[in-house]
Amino acid sequence: MPTIIKPRVILLQSWGSEKFVAAMSDVIYRGYTVEEALKRADSNPGLIFKRINGFLNDGHYSVLEFMGANWLIEGSRALTHELIRHRIASYWQESQRYVDYSKGQLRYVLPLESSTFNEFLDQSSKAYVESRKIMTPEDSRYFLSNAMASRIWVQMNAREFYTNFIPLRTGLGAFHEIRLIAWLMYDSLIDNFPLISEWVWENLVKLHPDYCRDAEKFKQIYGSEDCRLLSISDAFDKWKMEVPEKLKAFLEKAKNF
Repeated sequence: MPTIIKPRVILLQSWGSEKFVAAMSDVIYRGYTVEEALKRADSNPGLIFKRINGFLNDGHYSVLEFMGANWLIEGSRALTHELIRHRIASYWQESQRYVDYSKGQLRYVLPLESSTFNEFLDQSSKAYVESRKIMTPEDSRYFLSNAMASRIWVQMNAREFYTNFIPLRTGLGAFHEIRLIAWLMYDSLIDNFPLISEWVWENLVKLHPDYCRDAEKFKQIYGSEDCRLLSISDAFDKWKMEVPEKLKAFLEKAKNF
C-alpha cells in the first residue's frame, strides 16, 4: 500500500546576518574597519534596524544577496515542478530514474484522503511495480502520478527568497501546496532574519501587484480583509496542518490592528 504524507520543510542551513550586512555599510561608506563596524553594531542594535530597514525601504535589495538559506523540502511532483521555475536558486532533487519505488518507497502527497484517490493511487502504484519487471527504470517513471512525493534540496539567497519567491508564492493566486511550503520556509527564517521577515510581512501585499487575486471568495470563507491571513488560513486548512508558532504570532499581531 502506498503511504500518504504531508508536505514538510526542514531548514538545513542559513548564512550571513543582518548585523554583518548593516556593519558592512559602515565599512564601505564610512571608512570603518570590519572590526570597528561590528563593534558599533553590537553596541547599538538600533543601528542595525536603521540600516536594514533603510535598505529595504529604498529598494536596495542587492545587499540581501549576502544572506540566504537552504532547506530540505518534501512535497508532490506537482509542487516541485512549480518550485524549480525559480531560477535564481540551486536544487538537488530525488531522481525517479534511480530510486526504485517498488522496494517500499511509494509515497504520495495529497491534501486529503478518499476512497477514490486511494483507488487511483493503488492502480498507478501497481502499474509502476509491474512495469519495473519488464521496463527500464526511466520508462517506468511514466506510471507515477504528480502526487508522487519528492525530496528536494533547495538553496536561495535572501533577495530571491524574500522579494520574489515569498510575494509570488504566498499570494492568493498561487497553488495551495506551494503556498503552504512558502509559508513554512518563511516561518523557518523568522529567528534568523527577524528584521527582514518583519519588513516583508508588513509590506507583503505591496511586493506583488496580484497578491490579493480572487480575494472575495476567500473573504467569504474566512471573514477577513487581510490577504496574508486569508493565504495562511486557506493553505493550512487545505492541508489540515497547524500554523507554526512564530507565524501564528505574526497572525495574532495582524488581527489586533
